[in-house]
Amino acid sequence: MRQAIRSLRRSPGLVGIAIASLALGIGANLTVYGLVRDLVLEDVSARGLDQLVRLSPSINHLQYQELHQDSIFEAFAFNTGIHDTNWQNGDHAEVAWGMDTSANFFDVLGIRPVIGRFYSQADEGRLVAVVSYGCWTRRLHSDPNVVGRGLELNGRVYTVVGVLPSDYRSVMRHSVSPEIYTPARIDLYPGCRIFARMREGVTRAQALPAWSAAAARFERPGVIGRQTSLRAFGGLEANAEGEGDDRSFFVFFVMLYGVSGVLLLIACSNVANLLLAPGISRGREMAIRKALGAGRWQMAKPILTEGVILVGSGCSAALAIDAFLRDRLSAVRWPNAYNVPVEFHFQSDRGLLLYTLLAALAALVISSLQPALRGSNENLVIPMKGGGTGLAGDRPHAGIRPASYVAAQVVLSVLLLTLGTIFARSLLQIVREDLGFDAAHSLITAVHPYPRQSERGPWRDRLIRRIKQVPGVASVTSTQTLPLMGEIDHAEVRRETNSSSATIDAYWIGEGEQYFTTLGIRMLRGRDFELTDRDRKPTPVILNRTLARQLFGDPIGARLFTGREAAESLVVVGLVADSKMRTLGEGSKPALYTPDFNGQLLTRVTGNPRQWIEPLRRAISEVDPAAAQDIRPMRDAVEGALLPTQAAAGLVGALSFLAVVLTLVGLYGSVSCVVGRRTREMGIRAALGATRVGILWAALRDTMAVVAVGTLAGLVCAVVAIQRIGDLLPAGLDAWDLRMFAGIAAIVLVTCAVAALVPGLRAATVDPSIALRESK
Repeated sequence: MRQAIRSLRRSPGLVGIAIASLALGIGANLTVYGLVRDLVLEDVSARGLDQLVRLSPSINHLQYQELHQDSIFEAFAFNTGIHDTNWQNGDHAEVAWGMDTSANFFDVLGIRPVIGRFYSQADEGRLVAVVSYGCWTRRLHSDPNVVGRGLELNGRVYTVVGVLPSDYRSVMRHSVSPEIYTPARIDLYPGCRIFARMREGVTRAQALPAWSAAAARFERPGVIGRQTSLRAFGGLEANAEGEGDDRSFFVFFVMLYGVSGVLLLIACSNVANLLLAPGISRGREMAIRKALGAGRWQMAKPILTEGVILVGSGCSAALAIDAFLRDRLSAVRWPNAYNVPVEFHFQSDRGLLLYTLLAALAALVISSLQPALRGSNENLVIPMKGGGTGLAGDRPHAGIRPASYVAAQVVLSVLLLTLGTIFARSLLQIVREDLGFDAAHSLITAVHPYPRQSERGPWRDRLIRRIKQVPGVASVTSTQTLPLMGEIDHAEVRRETNSSSATIDAYWIGEGEQYFTTLGIRMLRGRDFELTDRDRKPTPVILNRTLARQLFGDPIGARLFTGREAAESLVVVGLVADSKMRTLGEGSKPALYTPDFNGQLLTRVTGNPRQWIEPLRRAISEVDPAAAQDIRPMRDAVEGALLPTQAAAGLVGALSFLAVVLTLVGLYGSVSCVVGRRTREMGIRAALGATRVGILWAALRDTMAVVAVGTLAGLVCAVVAIQRIGDLLPAGLDAWDLRMFAGIAAIVLVTCAVAALVPGLRAATVDPSIALRESK
């Protein structure tokens, strides 16, 4: 060990480069692994996650009770989706996010509380609640006496019985974290999202026929005529089986993990190249050892020891980098229009330590094994004569040559640079996209009244009248689904004269009066919704331009039908321009809008929307002092929709930049070492009359040939990668732009040439007498 340390101290610059390369490569890999583990591999907290399955389709509560008595599975449970609730917290109301579940929900998951207990089957029908750890710390201020505390939710007082663990990951997955869990009321939920725990040793394929047979017993409005399935409940398998946005989410993280792995390979190639260099690998010393009778292990041991020291130092620095990055990522808050709580759980535990050890072992094998084998098999003749010739190696059958490492680094750098460029272009395109609506002057005015269902209509009308009286308010409307905020209902729509089979699938959204005026969506023909449309028959409908083009020439006054059976009749009263609905990256989708006056409110104001938040709060409190309010600019919805693309561009771009930097550093070190080994050759060339340009070209020729081949191979790999990530890119982005590929190739070739130029110039200016004297 002491000998290895002394040897490394002779080349402090190269050692620093090696440690920094490993620290960045392993550190980035650890951080990405933490993200993948939290969001993909362990995205649901449960005992024996592989034994839990999500049953499809959903059924009503009475059918669930019948199913619960069946013995085809070990246990059944259900949950609803996340929903907002009115929480009367002391003298004011707040919006809290909750989830209703079966009474045995936590028993089936098999998790334990950090405080108190979880409700169980014995609590069915009782007003009890379990709060998340985040809710306990943020909203309840870590109250040590939280068990037994009352929470007034939607007019009913629930007793807190327990607190979830700090690292609990909810069944909503993707870090979405409901704050309050309560046993579901039978009279409120017609549909249950069922999951079950399979019996020990039973597979999904074996359990599916039993579930299909049980589901077939139910009559409408249950599951008759609908496909039954058993899907993985969480983890890698559930994400791999996902569709739509879930599928894109999984593909992105697989790609990100692959990118971090590529970065680690580049870092290891750097170290391997440096260990192959004579300043560290000591070719003449190895030849002398072999001549004196040293065995292969005795010759390989010094290089392996050096590798252990470098990898150990790199891992130590990587853990510090990872801790820093995880701390920053844990503080990230996802802006979204609904203010849904999102919690990340990036933790240091035995799993992370084990992964670090495995990463270190892989780095050691990749970076040190080949140099050790090469050194232990050193030829006695060439080192004793004064060294080799160039980057391509000294002889045939020498194992992996330095040129191979350089070529691999260039290939991987081109691949990552291409991916980083594509995601950067995606971000630029999305930022420049026309939303189709005015988010700069709109406020999401979510108001959650104290429950008075019979007064909902009059309450809404009074509230809108008062909001309109606030100075600066131009108009008020309501919406069933906010733009850019998740799933939207679909409808099969057809012209009145078409058959039921000639339908078009379109988004179906319910909107209030003056919706398009409030959001600034251009009205092309006809009129906006009016309050009188609430009870008008046939139902008025407004189409966007894309749907109108697919159905009609002139849609105003035409009749439509939705659905294939028991179709609802609609009459077209307006035509509007296309706008973004689900995501910023989607293309123009067909959509129809119908009147709906029960959604959350949107307010159009003049000037900066934030200056009107407090006046709106006061106006709403005058109408309903007990209402919970959540007022925020519409820009939050846009920023929340933009965040995934920003994160993708930032993460892939940062990793790509690091890859290029590491490649350039490694290339510089490799060429410097090669030029050092060729000092005698350069001196002889100069003594024989070679010009400086000729010597420079001789020094760089082999290197640039390797870089050119690596660049070409990297572009081929990039083309293959782009084909795999097509679903992640926004509509209209040309991922096959030849100018992009040419630019990347030029950047790589030029930067590599510059990195190699500095040691090449040093070789071109060598004094022949000094070179020949130093090489003796």
